[in-house]
Parts: sequence; structure tokens; C-alpha cells
Amino acid sequence: MTDVQINAGTGGKASKRKAVRAAARTTNAPVKPVKALDEAGFDAAFDALEPAEKHAVFRDAGEELARTLGAQVIAQMLNGSDMSLREIGAQSGFDHTALSRIARGDSKTGPTLWKVFALAEALGYRIELNAVKK
Repeated sequence: MTDVQINAGTGGKASKRKAVRAAARTTNAPVKPVKALDEAGFDAAFDALEPAEKHAVFRDAGEELARTLGAQVIAQMLNGSDMSLREIGAQSGFDHTALSRIARGDSKTGPTLWKVFALAEALGYRIELNAVKK
């Protein structure tokens, strides 16, 4: 059985997203740079949010993590397999086009946790998740 490590890192999608955002601008007005917040400034800004806004921040961050980390893990497992995507789909019960879309990071929501574990089981991987106290 092969271990899969989950590492949050930078990917190639960020530059593509930046180009799309730049192209979507409809005004030529100069954009003022946003001052980066230090940790205390970030904490103060977050504390000032309403509970519903805080919930939205965590929901959005969770969805982005699921999409990007899920894509990395799925891609790692698919690339490490000797089978084709069609064979993997047939063996695991997942649509091969959906697996490909997830692995490329083109899925809007990313894989569910059960899908990652089920695919890992089908391909002979063990997924390890851990939490580290601050």
C-alpha cells in the first residue's frame, strides 16, 4: 500500500486565474494596491466580521482547500497507477471524465472526502489526515 501525503502548495492555476481576473476588468482606472495585513491586523479584521460572514469565510476557504488539495491527492493517485483512467473508473465505480476533471483542478467543488478515501482504497493507497495543535 502506498501512502499519500497532502501538502498545500502553489499551483499553476493561480497565474491563470490572475490573467482571467485582469481580462475581466472593464475600467482603466488605476487600482490602488491593498496593504497587506499583519497577523494582528488580520485578527482584528476577522473579529469585526458578523457570525454569518465568518461562516462564509470558513465555508469558502474549506471549499477551496477541498478543491485544490483534493485535486492534488487524486492526481497523485491516478498518476501513480498503472491503469488507464477508464480502467480506474470501471474498478472504482467513478466516472473517468469526472476523475480527470477533479485531478486537473477543473471541478468547482473538488472531491468529497469519501470519494478520496474510496478511490484510495480501490487503487491501494492509504490516506492519512492529521491535525496539529497550534
